[in-house]
Amino acid sequence: MSSVLEQVSQRLVSNSTATPDTPTYLCLAIAGGGGHAISVLASTPGASALLLEGTVTYDRQSMQTYVGGTELSKHKFVSKESAALLSRAAVRRAMQYRRSLKDYPYCIGLGVTSALVTTKERPGRGSFGYICATRANGCQWSCRVELAAQLRNRIEEDQIIGELALQAVEQLQNKAATEITKHNEHDIIEDASFVDVNVSDQVFAAAERVLDGATDAVLLLPNTDKSRFIVMTDPILPSSSLIFPGSFNPPHDGHVTLARVAAASFSQQEVTPVFMELSLTNADKPSLDPRSVSERAQKFLELGNLPSQCGILLTSSPLFSQKVEILKRYMAPALDENGQKIGFIIGTDTMRRILDPKYYGNDTKNMLEAVRGMGRAGVKFVVGGRLEQGKTNAKPIFVSGHKELEELPKDVQSMFSLVSEEQFRVDISSSEIRQRAAAAFHPDE
Repeated sequence: MSSVLEQVSQRLVSNSTATPDTPTYLCLAIAGGGGHAISVLASTPGASALLLEGTVTYDRQSMQTYVGGTELSKHKFVSKESAALLSRAAVRRAMQYRRSLKDYPYCIGLGVTSALVTTKERPGRGSFGYICATRANGCQWSCRVELAAQLRNRIEEDQIIGELALQAVEQLQNKAATEITKHNEHDIIEDASFVDVNVSDQVFAAAERVLDGATDAVLLLPNTDKSRFIVMTDPILPSSSLIFPGSFNPPHDGHVTLARVAAASFSQQEVTPVFMELSLTNADKPSLDPRSVSERAQKFLELGNLPSQCGILLTSSPLFSQKVEILKRYMAPALDENGQKIGFIIGTDTMRRILDPKYYGNDTKNMLEAVRGMGRAGVKFVVGGRLEQGKTNAKPIFVSGHKELEELPKDVQSMFSLVSEEQFRVDISSSEIRQRAAAAFHPDE
């Protein structure tokens, strides 16, 4: 007869493979006891469809390295908070390994911290631990476990914690529709909590988090039928992604067309992810209202024809230097010798501002050093031309960006890839759309 741990492992694999449209991609991070869960799950036939990575962080420094940052130093090794930090770090790793944006919503991270039977005496304290399973969209199941004292040896307790840990993953697969199975009536499972994402307007709530300073970036991904957005609480950007900054007030077909053209030309990989980046703060204007952010995001879904790998980034970084600093933190490690690359889709008007010495103390050397600094960080630009009115009443002309680049050093020129007029030309702008809408609303003015 198979053990409970084997049975739970088989159910997890079966749940993932039986529903190919809603798979599970799992990373486990276990600190202390529970490591049996990794070995048993890995030896279950079909586990490769589910299991991405299993890590045992037995030392506090190992655990700190896994989680990253300094947040862990504020908490005990065995605590609810530490389990949650491990879980979030694990789900980020799952997203890094999958890389396809379509797989992100199905990534789960499991974090476990526990203190089990040991050679050291702990007067008045039995074995206990905390378990936390988190899905990339923020859904989370967690609990505290206290095992009956003097009933099992270390190996047996490790197996029990492993069983309960995998059942926590099962809770996310089934949205907490099943009960956690205990081995002994004296074992205690308490503070069990299932947090679902049930906010009616998730985009509105995500925008509020950015504006309140709770996070500096949130990723929105279209669901399967592109009827709504799924919010990724911890954004992960595949290496060699394209970022399209803009106010998108409103989004229009020109934005989508340029994104598709830029994606086709930017990278050697089969599909280049494109992120429409909307900074909710502006150096010269008031911050955006969350309701306006939600409306603009919805417009993208209504446009349709988005690139196959496409999302929307909400950030608090109006300046390019800030964008590079923030977005590099969320970028997955590169898989080749070329290192991390991040591309920006811009128009010729934005390119002019980037290259204008007046924004660098009216000093061309400062401008070149700033632009080269972005180049050293792996930044490239894909530039779409636009129709512009001349200074006289002459007919508008299409500006491609060639003139602005021709006198710059070759290394700086190489950072800008110009999209030809034949590849992209859409003679419409967001400001024109707003003007038409205003005229239609006030026809007599």
